[in-house]
Amino acid sequence: MSTGRIGTLKPEDRAAVFQSAQRLGLNPYEFGALIHQESGFRPNVYGGAGGNYYGLIQFGGPERAKYLDKNKLGNYTIAEQLPAVEKFLTDRGYKPGQMGIDRAYATILGGNPNVNLNAKDSFGTSVASSLPKFKQGGSLYKAAQATLGDPLTQQPSTPAPTAAAPAKSSIDPQALLGMFMGQMLAGGNQNMNQKLLSLMSPPQSQMNKNLFDAEYYTPVSRFLTELTGRQ
Repeated sequence: MSTGRIGTLKPEDRAAVFQSAQRLGLNPYEFGALIHQESGFRPNVYGGAGGNYYGLIQFGGPERAKYLDKNKLGNYTIAEQLPAVEKFLTDRGYKPGQMGIDRAYATILGGNPNVNLNAKDSFGTSVASSLPKFKQGGSLYKAAQATLGDPLTQQPSTPAPTAAAPAKSSIDPQALLGMFMGQMLAGGNQNMNQKLLSLMSPPQSQMNKNLFDAEYYTPVSRFLTELTGRQ
């Protein structure tokens, strides 16, 4: 039985990349390709002009101060740094679900999503020249596939346990009452016991008589007398 590729990242980092891509409305491998270009998935690497840029998307000095914890610099995991990546992008105008990888990279490379895609940084890199590597079939897209592995599969949610219906009692209530009364009167007069039990379960003839008496002696309203003809 074949299993899916799980990539080369730690499980929590791998999951975080897929989840960030989803929140940003990006193909996870295109997003991974962008990260490959910027940092090779090394959250603590310094690079860029003068080695002054840091992390997954190469935060500059002011961006590090705003989005990253200075006490964690050098010790970030991918999962820990990705929220800062998301916040940077959205703060700068990137709109998840409305923009794609081209505008996401424009935001990183040029500071906002609306820069000229052909504009080059100090290393001669432009969004336009990078896109073929980011798209399916491109070299960095393939690298991202190897790094991330197959897409995450959504685990079926386990329904909350429901309370079991109370089990229906198999004890006859009449028998239970009789047993209780028997215990209460244990050691007492046998005739009294029998009389009490007989009162609890009167014979059918007695029940019929009781019903007749109740009907006969119940006062009848004038309205019912006229309606039924009963005197």
